[in-house]
Amino acid sequence: MSDSRNTSSTATFSNLAKQPSFEQLALGQYQKIDDSSTTNKKWHSKLLALPAYYWVLLAQIVVIFPHAAHLPLWLMGFAVVSIMAQLPPIKARFRQARHLKRLYQGMQMLGFLLGLAGLWLTYNAAFGLDMGVAFLVLCLISKLWELYKRRDAYVVLNLSLFVLAALFLMDQGLITTLEVIIGTVVVLLVFIALNDDGNRRGDGRLRTLGVLGIGALPLLVVLFLFFPRLPPLWSVQLSGSQATTGVSDSMSPGDFANLGQSTALAFRVEFAEERPPQDELYWRGLVFSDFDGVTWRPNRSAQQQWQSQQTQPQWLNRALATAPSNVQLEPNHYEIILEPTQQHWLFGLDYPFAQRSDVSITSDFTLLKDQPVTQQLRYDVLRFAPMRIDPVLDAASRRVNLALPDNGNPQARALAQQLFAESGSDPVRYMQALERWINQSEFRYTLSPPRLNDNRIDEFLFDTKAGFCEHYSSSFTFMLRAAGIPARVVAGYQGGEPSRGGSVWEVRQMDAHAWTEVWLEGQGWLRVDPTAFVAPERVEQGMDALTQSQGAAMFGDGAGAQLSYQQYQMLQTLRRFSDQASYYWQKDIVGYDQDKQAGSLLKWFNISSIMQQIVWLAASAVTVVSILALMIWQRRRKRWHPADLPLVTLSKRLSKHDPLLARDESEGQLAWLERLAASLAVPDNSDTLDNSLETDNLDVTQQHIEQIRQDYRQLRYGRMSTFDANSAEYQRLLKQLKENVRKLL
Repeated sequence: MSDSRNTSSTATFSNLAKQPSFEQLALGQYQKIDDSSTTNKKWHSKLLALPAYYWVLLAQIVVIFPHAAHLPLWLMGFAVVSIMAQLPPIKARFRQARHLKRLYQGMQMLGFLLGLAGLWLTYNAAFGLDMGVAFLVLCLISKLWELYKRRDAYVVLNLSLFVLAALFLMDQGLITTLEVIIGTVVVLLVFIALNDDGNRRGDGRLRTLGVLGIGALPLLVVLFLFFPRLPPLWSVQLSGSQATTGVSDSMSPGDFANLGQSTALAFRVEFAEERPPQDELYWRGLVFSDFDGVTWRPNRSAQQQWQSQQTQPQWLNRALATAPSNVQLEPNHYEIILEPTQQHWLFGLDYPFAQRSDVSITSDFTLLKDQPVTQQLRYDVLRFAPMRIDPVLDAASRRVNLALPDNGNPQARALAQQLFAESGSDPVRYMQALERWINQSEFRYTLSPPRLNDNRIDEFLFDTKAGFCEHYSSSFTFMLRAAGIPARVVAGYQGGEPSRGGSVWEVRQMDAHAWTEVWLEGQGWLRVDPTAFVAPERVEQGMDALTQSQGAAMFGDGAGAQLSYQQYQMLQTLRRFSDQASYYWQKDIVGYDQDKQAGSLLKWFNISSIMQQIVWLAASAVTVVSILALMIWQRRRKRWHPADLPLVTLSKRLSKHDPLLARDESEGQLAWLERLAASLAVPDNSDTLDNSLETDNLDVTQQHIEQIRQDYRQLRYGRMSTFDANSAEYQRLLKQLKENVRKLL
């Protein structure tokens, strides 16, 4: 039995001796080791036991691939090739280290130079934020090609932390934060593995990581609460072609069909006063005046802009003057938290008014930001309602909003002329006639409209008769213009729903909507929503309520429609939970700015100046660090068995008179007591013992020592060792041991 145990131990030490070092793995000098000690372990234990070299490569996957959403595809491919090229089996193909380093150095230089050229071409020589992040990732990837020593690994890991931090330059959402936390934990684990590379079993690595993480959390809270919030010193814009979301800058039938089925969040709204009714929640975004027969687009030439630092133009003064005096003094106020769109336009209720220096108001009463919205944006909006815009229409605007292509859609043109003549050329009666005609023609509202060809207006009005909001708004606006009535299409969102907590209003991509504005003499531009002719519940209850009430029929016919509806319901539920968590994260963590910090510190700690804030920060940090140091000292302090403590005290007392009489660290308590008793028989030691121990009779001293040995043996190794330490019999014997020690002292 003993021989087999010795054989197993010898094999284990042999395997440890054969374990390749970091430098050997980096040069491809490795061999498979048959280690039975890890055969029966679970996968996570085997993962923790990996050598540090493999952990460095695994960390790069966690660090680089969260950037995949905003990095060019070729750069991610270069990352995959670079990581795979560092695997020891790949490096082992180049047996001589000289050949390996020469080849990899050439690959590093070639890859880096080609990468620089790729960045130049991808971002069109625009040195922006996203190009800077891509360059940082390129540097990290290139450094992998010279990973030979631990020093190189430390450089790679420190650069990895910068690459992780760069994620926050692109987004500060909850998902991004979780990605950074996971990446940081993995990098810290690699640092631990590098300093523990000889630990083949990986024991204690997670415990060390836990101590580091738990110790850092209190300091993190202190810094979050008290560290002064500084305004940004500079701003950098995204340089290139990022994918856009939300309402597009053009509209043709079919554009909103897919968008209407998306439950992604568009923006949140916090109302300072009572929220307007559901059927008044028209979130204005873009105004389309140009139509080429297929697509509607904004007309930039006729559009004027105004910013708050400029003198108010006449078109703005005329519109504000039409609002009631009480509304002019106290307009409705609300705040919008817009998700990133990579676009310039913002949204607001008819008719929005903003006083931010970086936001312009157009003569169409839409809001434009001076830079694309690349991050979540909070902005205040005022609403002057009721208000009329352009009560007098100038000739240029009239011409733009009456323009139609010379050819196309003859049936719609003829019907418009017929109904307008039957209405006595009265615009209001004509719109009522159009509404009656639509209601009598069995039109249908659906999220899955059929495809349209060249004469889209005619095909929709006379053939398919099934469509979404842009079909109705586009056709209705065309019919008004065909009758000589100025009209235009407005795109944005309509409705929304309360959040799960009910504290904010949420508008989603499925709420995207398009409606018509018609100009009437003496009244200006008026909103008319032709979708309400066919599906009034879409406006009165909202898109979500309409989808829930009509079920799978909204998504078409057959089993595919039923599956789409079930997926919609599941995604809607999951996204609501996700959006609620994201809202509180953005509001309470990311949005913890200078004003919120000043208010909370004054409320909680009565801090009213920056000097007090710095003092609190320093005091709190020192307190946290002191507590952590005390906890570490307490954890590392040696803990003695109750029966050992009296003997430790006796040993310290003897060491003051003669260090040779004290117990050695490697000496057992019983062996030490036996040596102590034997020392009494030596004349030279008897004098020392007489001076150290409070006794005049050495025979009595030996009896006490012998009794202490017997009591200690019983408490530690005898029958009493199985007793509960709090039991009466155990405590009686322990007390007897302490009394005997006390008699010696």
